[in-house]
Amino acid sequence: MKLKKITAVFIMLLLLSSQNVFARRAPTQPNSYDGAAPTARTMAMGEAGTGLLGLIDAYYYNSAMYGFSSGATMAAVSGVVLRQSDASPSLVAIADPSGQGLTSFIMIKDTGGLIWQALSDNSIKQSNGSDWINTQTNINSIIIAAGQKNEKGYSVGLNLAYLYGKIGESSLIGGEPYANVASGNGVALGLSFAIPAGRNVFFGLDLKNIAGFMFWDDYNTEQLPFTVRAGTGYHFKGFLFATDWERRFYRFGDLQDNYLRFGMEQYINAVACVRLGLISNENFNNDTFQYTYGFGFKIRGYELAAAAHQYKIDGKDFNKYMISLSALVQ
Repeated sequence: MKLKKITAVFIMLLLLSSQNVFARRAPTQPNSYDGAAPTARTMAMGEAGTGLLGLIDAYYYNSAMYGFSSGATMAAVSGVVLRQSDASPSLVAIADPSGQGLTSFIMIKDTGGLIWQALSDNSIKQSNGSDWINTQTNINSIIIAAGQKNEKGYSVGLNLAYLYGKIGESSLIGGEPYANVASGNGVALGLSFAIPAGRNVFFGLDLKNIAGFMFWDDYNTEQLPFTVRAGTGYHFKGFLFATDWERRFYRFGDLQDNYLRFGMEQYINAVACVRLGLISNENFNNDTFQYTYGFGFKIRGYELAAAAHQYKIDGKDFNKYMISLSALVQ
């Protein structure tokens, strides 16, 4: 799909989106629209991918890389198979709202792609004595993206996302019960750039949610958090290294909003590889370190990858495990 067509579709959807009856802010979390890593490969590499070329998960972080696509057809499906922590389920849901189960499906053809992603699938309960509030949130997105290389050698990419979801809210406050289920639909537009910076080196910039809104039935319209990512990637034969800087402009809350991401991949032989990653804040504070690792097995264009992500929630260890299956058809 041409870039102009993607822009036109976004504007049309935005204009046709009906305004809801303003009531109050939706009971979502600041990071409800972030989503999980698109594949186990990316998770294992600290989710660094803005400057990587030709990898199926790299297109998710930088749609401009479609401009350098070889024209091959690629597909991948991923899911979180297990989450473990001694922290309360509600605190885990706040820190990692994307949940467990199927998290993404990616299909790439020529210079464009289609991505389905689970952004939030969680339940959060807050209680104070006999009073309690329980909120269940489910938000997904469908992304259409494309990139185009120009005569100057760099590429520009656009992605249009359609979001849909539901919020179930129930409570008992002062002996008064309450329950409500609301549906929502939204749109978001992103812009990316990819620039060759040397032999086997690329620089990437991604501007996510330049314009992004979620329209809820019974809540105020939400503006999605604007996110900036910049990174470089280097690949040489069986070795790959990537680093990203990320800043998330959350509309509310006090969650960590800046990240430094590092990841590497090393193939041991033609079939197997190992991956490592590190995520930190801009101050490189040891208390914020998140560790990732994983492995992959590739045979005739098919790859099975597994990854783990470890960090602390409320001072307690949290571990998340993901598996991906991908295929490349030349």
